[in-house]
Amino acid sequence: MTHRIEVNDPTTATLEEACDALRVWGFDPAEEESVAHAANWLRRLGNNRDFLGDVLIDMLAGRASATRPALDAGEPNRVMLAVPGRGDFSISASIWPAEDDHALRVSGPEAFAYGVAHDHNHDFLVLGYFGPGSDSDDYEYDYSQVAGWSGERVTLHALGRSRLEPGHLRHYRAHRDIHAVHAPSSLSATLALTHEHAAKSWTDHYIFDPEKDEIARVLGHGPSEAFLRIAVALGGEEATDLATRFGRHHPSDRMRLVAWRALAGNAPDRAAQDALWREAEGSGSRAVAAVAARRRAILGEIAEA
Repeated sequence: MTHRIEVNDPTTATLEEACDALRVWGFDPAEEESVAHAANWLRRLGNNRDFLGDVLIDMLAGRASATRPALDAGEPNRVMLAVPGRGDFSISASIWPAEDDHALRVSGPEAFAYGVAHDHNHDFLVLGYFGPGSDSDDYEYDYSQVAGWSGERVTLHALGRSRLEPGHLRHYRAHRDIHAVHAPSSLSATLALTHEHAAKSWTDHYIFDPEKDEIARVLGHGPSEAFLRIAVALGGEEATDLATRFGRHHPSDRMRLVAWRALAGNAPDRAAQDALWREAEGSGSRAVAAVAARRRAILGEIAEA
């Protein structure tokens, strides 16, 4: 389950000081010393009770600068405080509205992913910063046993409910720890230090249905997938050759599947589609094989109708 990290350093740090220290040391979640170093600086930043309010006020007033580059992180309640770069990390803050807050009433709980069980394709440290903190239903699973398609059965190990109170610091592990966050009793805020690596964009992560013990939705799709499908649809031998090589050999199962879908979508008839999915079924990927078998079954049903 998520690892609780005890850090008793009472000193404070500015955002700039924390970033400078992390750029020198870097953040590698596979090394205990690196995790401990990153956790200490995140805790020192969390001990600074003024910096986040100052950042948010500057952002609202349009005064964000190079030394305080608050950026929209693409989520309604999250702001990026330090962008990915040297050191393989980013720092962000999340604001968690309570059930009776106007933002939650207007947007609904789905806008903040409340109650949605999900994992992540990156490690991150998260620190309770303000408010009573949100409760989370915690689970764990074995990523190595997952092929990765919607509806796939997964063994989820329920670990109970935890609360990220102010000062509490936890390490969430990529592709192992699952949580479903619930709205806090009053407005709360957390700080997160995330491991950033280019390879994570090639790995899936998931939304789970704990009642059914299955994957409800596959996440992590990137623009390269759309580019490949568009290129194949536009025609041309180079695009078809690239998609074929991706389908057979790409290290990402998701990208393999995108390639086969692109090729099948551009096939001239159902027989050609079936031939492509037959090849995909034997291409060596469990995830692709499962989808390919389902596609061939659907094509067979259409042919019999």
